[in-house]
Amino acid sequence: MDINVEIKKAKFVAAPKEFAAPVILREFNIKKASDIKIAISALGFFIPFVNGRRVGEDYFLPSQSLFAPRNSSAFTYPVHDKFTYRCYYTVYDITDYIKDGKNVLEVMLGDGRYRQTERTAEGNVSFGDSLAAIYAICITDERGEHVIHSNGSEMCRTSEITSCNLFYGEVYDSRIKAFKTEKCSAISMPETILSPEIVSPDRVIKKPVAEMICENGGKRIYDVGENISGFVKLKVHAGKNERVSIRFAESLKDGKLDFESTGSFYKNPKGAPQIMEDIFIGDGNEHMYEPRFVWHAFRYFEISGSAEPCEVCFICNDLKQNAEFKSSSAELNWLFETFLRTQRDNMHGGVPLDCPHRERLGYTGDGQVCAPAAMLFLDGRNFYRKWICDIFDSQDKVSGHINHTAPFEGGGGGPGGWGMAAITVPYNYYKIYGDISPARDYYDNIKRWIEYLIGRSEDGLIVREEDGGWCLGDWCTLEKTEIDESFVNTCLFIRALYFMEELAEKLGNFNDVKLFEEYIVSASNGVKSRFFDEKTGNFAKAIQGADAFALAANLGDERTLENLKEKYKSLGYFDTGFLATDLLTRILFDNNACDIAFDLLTTHKMGGFGYMMEHGATTLWESWKGNGSLNHPMFGASSRMLLHGILGIEQEKNSAGFEKLLIAPKIPSKLSEASGSVDTVRGKISVEWKKRDNFMDFKIIMPKKSEGRFKFGDIKRDLSEGTNIFAEELSKF
Repeated sequence: MDINVEIKKAKFVAAPKEFAAPVILREFNIKKASDIKIAISALGFFIPFVNGRRVGEDYFLPSQSLFAPRNSSAFTYPVHDKFTYRCYYTVYDITDYIKDGKNVLEVMLGDGRYRQTERTAEGNVSFGDSLAAIYAICITDERGEHVIHSNGSEMCRTSEITSCNLFYGEVYDSRIKAFKTEKCSAISMPETILSPEIVSPDRVIKKPVAEMICENGGKRIYDVGENISGFVKLKVHAGKNERVSIRFAESLKDGKLDFESTGSFYKNPKGAPQIMEDIFIGDGNEHMYEPRFVWHAFRYFEISGSAEPCEVCFICNDLKQNAEFKSSSAELNWLFETFLRTQRDNMHGGVPLDCPHRERLGYTGDGQVCAPAAMLFLDGRNFYRKWICDIFDSQDKVSGHINHTAPFEGGGGGPGGWGMAAITVPYNYYKIYGDISPARDYYDNIKRWIEYLIGRSEDGLIVREEDGGWCLGDWCTLEKTEIDESFVNTCLFIRALYFMEELAEKLGNFNDVKLFEEYIVSASNGVKSRFFDEKTGNFAKAIQGADAFALAANLGDERTLENLKEKYKSLGYFDTGFLATDLLTRILFDNNACDIAFDLLTTHKMGGFGYMMEHGATTLWESWKGNGSLNHPMFGASSRMLLHGILGIEQEKNSAGFEKLLIAPKIPSKLSEASGSVDTVRGKISVEWKKRDNFMDFKIIMPKKSEGRFKFGDIKRDLSEGTNIFAEELSKF
């Protein structure tokens, strides 16, 4: 009896479409059970209960996916809906929930991503109007082995939840005592693949303490102290018919919640602004309340009515932290912790989101640029394996086009900074985790994408993408974006083709290595012909990190690099968008310019992380100026250089999964000490260094059965497993 086989024999059972948060009911009898498991999923969010007890501590299941085909004409971005559709199921052991005799399974359903009726930011993206569940219960008891499948015989009732929109909030009416009950209906299996969950689900990972900071006219505002995603549990003692409201925001303005950064400028079909709010309607009794099917993103919340907060819950995908970093720089320490918090805030349903409130989309631009840092800082092996699957599920199977959100739920970008996630994410997955299987599994899909881009090129340059859609280059530069889109996209294409050469060679696809080299030559010639200035050595007039894009594509000469250094030494802050910022930081660290990189990262001028820190940010901003979302991880991609650069935790060029270790710290003159570690697939690597008079003291701990190389300037030495302690004269450097 294989539960992964049995779930595929079950049927989706649907609730009436007018039921807001229905509960599907199934009774079954057990005699002296020894082992009982359930595989369960839903079209919409689900929470299972057995005999009145909630099963597990998971939130917002199933993981986000493309459930089924839908009306693509509703999107604001042109799309040809030729995707792969998938629904994830979870397996629970429910033996301890079972009693002899009659048992009751209840499956509560919420709208989730499936039934989306309010969001309009990227068009109406609803998959369907009826929520449904599917399950298989595999039983071993005194009668032997047998299976209960969902089949349409179930009953369904309403609940106290009268609305549960992910972007607006939940309404809970405790006055409802009589529930409407109807029979479920079995529906034909959607065009979808049932797949087992592999991602650690959303769970409560932290419980920050809230402090009331003001009270005005019966409204009380609380400060959590940090920007988080999650919700607030309330102790409600409202009178009958009393309406208790709790609203959420990232910031305050004139002593009130400011909803602008979380998307209040978006309006639902009725014209109501997108504001995160949970509502509880009292029945005169005391209640403990928490929302079932929504999370919010907030630092501040406001309670109106007879209720008080009893617990603040920080909720996200439950991923183990794999890295640590500390230094003598408050700004760098802040950057590490803040990127980590921001990235976690934006990890829900196995998708790296752009923001946890306004759009909540798996933008491939934000996702791909942050992936190397996130893969180092967190154990994201299953998380990113699943998201790679999302990227290719969302690929247009006819044209080969890679969409700009995954799973695709609207939204545009460009072929380089967004679509190139199809190459960079599997590549970085291979380099960091030593696992080439995602690249192997989707190799043909990637080639289709490359062929698509070649078909959109003129004179070697990528000049267009989908007709009627965006074709962005960099994004969110300090001032208006002036850098040419075709230049950015082609440089990023060249960079990705070098990655593909390495993957193809590793996979034994040697003919493709030659093909990719031809594409590199053609695209490189196109970039140099149009954008390279032979007199100065600059590309695209050195606008907004243009030379960084070129150098990342192995273009330019010594003048290009020196011009880049000189520009940012003089400027002293980032004028770049989120794509160039990451590339620029890496290039500076790798080319004996760590002092410049340090100044850029730490400056308190606008265009630096010190500026965000000085202005009280607890999560990273969408823009250097602080307008837009205040919880966007994308600029934090450069935080990987805290490990790769300052600590020097690297690997040799042809290594993957840290098989061949290279510890090569780049030490800024203004930094006196730094320490940290990263848990790799081969074990923990720890680096600590400290300046002492004219010496540098090093303590490097290597994983078991590993060897490596130490490089500090011209100084080289071998490293062995275990603890390596030594000092080097600064004068030798």
